[in-house]
Amino acid sequence: MIERTALVLGAGGAYGWIFHAGVLRGIERALGISPIDIDLIIGTSAGAAIGAAARAGVDPDRLTAVVSRPPSEEDRRRMTAEIRAARKSLLPFAPHLAQPLGSAGRSGMVRMAGLLPRGVFPTSWIAEFPGMDRHDRWPEGLLIPAVSAATGQVVVFGRDRFDVEVHRAVQASSAVPGMFQPHVIDGTAYFDGGVASPTHADLAAAIEPSLVVISSPMTRPGRRLTAGHARRRLAEETAVLERGGARVAIVQPDAATGALADGFPRRTGSNAPGIAEAAAEATVQSITEVGMTDLIGS
Repeated sequence: MIERTALVLGAGGAYGWIFHAGVLRGIERALGISPIDIDLIIGTSAGAAIGAAARAGVDPDRLTAVVSRPPSEEDRRRMTAEIRAARKSLLPFAPHLAQPLGSAGRSGMVRMAGLLPRGVFPTSWIAEFPGMDRHDRWPEGLLIPAVSAATGQVVVFGRDRFDVEVHRAVQASSAVPGMFQPHVIDGTAYFDGGVASPTHADLAAAIEPSLVVISSPMTRPGRRLTAGHARRRLAEETAVLERGGARVAIVQPDAATGALADGFPRRTGSNAPGIAEAAAEATVQSITEVGMTDLIGS
């Protein structure tokens, strides 16, 4: 029997949702356990919504179906009304984050994020994401990192705070600067936890896991600035986990699977089953390659 397992679901947008759903299915195939039985789930940005759904016991196939389905006319009308009501501005939403004073430990990506304009898209729709209504209090074994716009520091819901509704923590972690409106909790605005790190995998070290499965859509092949940042952080965090004795199975898109992200889901929603199945197969392969069979008892 595996002693302790942790699952890390990283940033990655709508493509990340589908990829993560496939990883959940792959874990079931490789380890014979349901995602709800994993000891610790760490979800950042896109991974926050899927992590909360997995902790609520939502079936991965349902997640695939919901995410790949185009929005209804009612959804479109509501989104349009919320966007029109939002105040549009090209001014930086948190310019103080770029200032060197008091910025110890603040990453370059966080400083850059502060210079972006306030996003116009609301995050309120996340409250209706599958599984959100099943959490009447903070669930055990779920961590959701977000960044405080006041300080630029990471706040981990489920570790630093337990007094927040799960869907609100997910909204905070998913508020991509320049695109989505920051989510305000108790007077403090929060934005995308993926800006600080797309994965935050080192948080898993707290439970001294024997296996950590990292789903990392952001490190798919490419030369984007965000991809380079994601790869550096993933390497640093993996090193921390391995020094602690964990076996780390990294699941990331190859060139072919990563190419399916182009235009997804608006133009290429039909790619969803292929993305999910490729992620499931990659998960089984990665877990096998780190030699987990000797940790699984009969």
